[in-house]
Amino acid sequence: MWKASLFIFIILSGIISGMLLWQWQAYSEHAIALESSGAITQDITVDTRLNELKITQKIHGLMAQEEYRLVIPEALFKWKCKNGAGEACDSADENPFTFFSSDDQMVFEYAVPINERNKAFLLTDWFVEIPGIKAESLSITISDSFKREGSWAAGIPLKARKKLELIDYYYFEGKGNVPPLYWQQKPLLKKAVNNAEVYSEDIQAASLNFQKLNEIGNSPFLTIIFTDQYPEYKDENILIASPRTEAKMLEKDIITLQFRRKLADSTQVWIIDVLSSGLLDLKPSSKKGSIVLQELQGELTDDELKAFFMIVNKVNSLTPEKLDKLLSDVKGLSTQFFTMNTKSDAPFVPLYFQEEKKLLVSGAEKANIDLIYRDGKRLLPFAETMKSLGYEVKILSGEETMLLSKGNNSYRFYLNKNVFIYNEEDYGLLENPLTNQNGTVFIEIQWFKSLFGVTAEEREDEIHLTSDPD
Repeated sequence: MWKASLFIFIILSGIISGMLLWQWQAYSEHAIALESSGAITQDITVDTRLNELKITQKIHGLMAQEEYRLVIPEALFKWKCKNGAGEACDSADENPFTFFSSDDQMVFEYAVPINERNKAFLLTDWFVEIPGIKAESLSITISDSFKREGSWAAGIPLKARKKLELIDYYYFEGKGNVPPLYWQQKPLLKKAVNNAEVYSEDIQAASLNFQKLNEIGNSPFLTIIFTDQYPEYKDENILIASPRTEAKMLEKDIITLQFRRKLADSTQVWIIDVLSSGLLDLKPSSKKGSIVLQELQGELTDDELKAFFMIVNKVNSLTPEKLDKLLSDVKGLSTQFFTMNTKSDAPFVPLYFQEEKKLLVSGAEKANIDLIYRDGKRLLPFAETMKSLGYEVKILSGEETMLLSKGNNSYRFYLNKNVFIYNEEDYGLLENPLTNQNGTVFIEIQWFKSLFGVTAEEREDEIHLTSDPD
């Protein structure tokens, strides 16, 4: 009998050992896959109560035995942290918001207070955050048994909604950071428009036609809510507006939000104003934005301008330097227009393009210079070019007067006057041949022949200056 029992014990032990080994291998493969892919998923369930929301937030794909610092909003209460087995999280140090993950997930349980008398509310800081962690997939499930007369919306797509006898279910699914959560007492209708979901209390507003948004495309997902139940609100996930808002102004708000996501320095609001206005053919709302858009319209053809705004709309991230690169690619010439105008305390720099050229005088290479293109004109750096022609150049009176001399000939030019002095005689001009671009004085290429008897010829990568025979 004992032999049979021993045999059974050995068989069971083998089976159990095999199962444990299989489970360990499966867990190890799962952990390795998570480690290599860095995939983080986040599932949130919301259960409604009379004066609060009971929330469970699960984050999967974390590194086991890793230290994580949590950001917990003050509004949350009854807060708990658990591992995947339902055990309390271990505190990593004396910091009350730093915890170890004993396995690949953390589970946060907490409550968010709500006022049962409110006709609408928007929750923004309603979740626990782990800085540096971005979820590849995110789901929010709402089980509503107390506020069933109203409607819920979130800053990610609504995938399913089901009304049962005693409870309503909402299922939202997206990715990235946890978005705001909205509820109002009046029921909302939902319609998909481009890459957005539009909620409204009436069918007319829900059917609003966003023609421009459909034309330009490439829009990150956004939830739009038309309502009078809650004040206007904008962030990268959700936009709340009055039902009386005009479609073209709402389109600008949406595009503005999208460019705010893309622009690394969101303090440069004039850039956002220019890009959103230019893309939608609207007048910028800021003075600097109006000036910049006028510069772009003046120096680019209609096709170049359209191409620039469409390219800018398609890229995922923007900086002033990247905008200059995109603008240069469209024009086929270099510029630093956006970069030079980012300093708020510096004078405004007009838009011009430049191209490096070799400067040759009577066939001899003298220097590399930047040929400037502005207002349909070709401009050369005045002092550098005249020195290459053998002139001595002096700048007088705070850079407002240019004095040139060569042999028995002398010239005096003024930046603020349409006259010049040649060998002590005054000559009037219909326009000033000199212009100041970003602190450097330039001269239009056509003036060399009439003022100095020099023929200036632009070639592919060269500027040729040749003195005319006497």
